[in-house]
Amino acid sequence: MSYNRTLSALAAEAGTSAIDALTQLADETLTPESYGNAMRLIGLALGRCFAQDAKVTGKTVYLAVTVEDADYLASGIAEALHDAGAKTAVACFWNTRKKAGGYRWLDVATIVNEYREPIPEQLEHLIVVKSIISGACVVKTNLMHLLELAKPKQIHIMAPVVLKGAESRLSSEFEPHIADQFQYWLLATDDTKDDSGNVLPGIGGEVYGRLGFDGQRGKNAYFPSFIRERALALM
Repeated sequence: MSYNRTLSALAAEAGTSAIDALTQLADETLTPESYGNAMRLIGLALGRCFAQDAKVTGKTVYLAVTVEDADYLASGIAEALHDAGAKTAVACFWNTRKKAGGYRWLDVATIVNEYREPIPEQLEHLIVVKSIISGACVVKTNLMHLLELAKPKQIHIMAPVVLKGAESRLSSEFEPHIADQFQYWLLATDDTKDDSGNVLPGIGGEVYGRLGFDGQRGKNAYFPSFIRERALALM
């Protein structure tokens, strides 16, 4: 099956190591550890680009992450923000995705568990982190949930890869005054899905299995080291 990939201008800013790590994700022979390390390198690069552009020193940045992305992609972003002098807080969500009403095209992403650090009243930046944005239902669900309490000045959607058109689909789910706040931090746009619904080349298939989880049940039974360390530090 043929497909096209377009690297973003941000990819050039992120540098060769980030582009190489993105390419590595498509290698099906990578061990879960090596795959996670590539994701972490990408997270560091995205976080550094954001930190430099937003001049985050002394500012508050709130990260919204999924359980499968926490230990690698999100922890890399958080490390870059910390190194740049930002104040960070984190929410982590355990989502279960399924088809609603028996329709193959209608995805829902129910939040079955969450870890949430206090949301500052004065919040400059909210970053929603996802390994890949395709149908965008997980990003939509988690962001809508957070916006019940958070009033960020800017909303950033950060991912290594996005399926072409996903940005407009996500924006259409929100009121214009919220969607207008969205800023995207993406390395590549892909335009094709395979018969299983995986984006090509995307992130090399379904992220749960690539990271060594036994499907949704396995990843939802996992408590990330990144979150555990933060929780213990706040005790």
